[in-house]
Order: sequence, then structure tokens, then C-alpha cells
Amino acid sequence: MGNKTEKSSGMRILLLMAALAIAVLAMLGIYKTFKPEGQTGAKKILVTVVHADKTSKDFTYQTDEAYLGAVIQEEGLVEGTKGEYGLFITSVDGETADDSKEQWWCITKGGEKLNTSADQTPIADGDQFELTLTEGY
Repeated sequence: MGNKTEKSSGMRILLLMAALAIAVLAMLGIYKTFKPEGQTGAKKILVTVVHADKTSKDFTYQTDEAYLGAVIQEEGLVEGTKGEYGLFITSVDGETADDSKEQWWCITKGGEKLNTSADQTPIADGDQFELTLTEGY
């Protein structure tokens, strides 16, 4: 009698694992279908850097790149490290974020905070981005 219960329990686990695998594949498919895509072709973008002392500096770029991270890295505006969520910006326009002060570089587009890393942020002609040194996590 115990053998039948073990088979039933094993079958349930197998079905649960199959359902989980299907759900994961479905989520990946949805992400790939709806992820933001960068515009191809020539475009002009503006990147405003806001430093810790609240001074700002504008940088205008002509590019064929589809994502912000590629542009600002190629132009030498930013330095950072690659992580599991994309580029983690550590330095912009020569100013490095200070971890001891909980500083980090916030990316906004037209003043609206973005939920993507720079190399996952698509760009289109005329886009305006801000990189602001922010304090506090």
C-alpha cells in the first residue's frame, strides 16, 4: 500500500516541476516579446549629468546605437561594472559615487525614473536622459 502512495506523491512532484518549467518558459517568451526595443538608424540624444554639487552638464550624441549604455560607454561618459541586471554605473563625467555615503547614479528620462539599466534602456531620436548622483538607498 505504501508503494502506491509513493508513486502518487512522485507523480505530483513531477507534474508540479513540469508546470513550473512551462510557467518559466511562458514568462521568458512574454519578456522577449514585450521588452523595449531601441530604434535603429541615426539619432540624436541629450544626456544631462547632475553632479553631487547640483551643477549640471549637457552632452549631445549622434549615434546609430539602439541602447543608452552603448552610447555613454563608447563616448567615455560613464564607467561601471557588468552585473546580472546589466551595467551598474559607478562613475559619470569623472565623478565616482561614494558607497560610504550611499551614493549611486540614477537614470531618468525626461525627469521620470527608469527601471532598466543603461544598457537595457532603448533610445530614440530626440530622447533626453539625466544621470543624477543620488544619495541614500
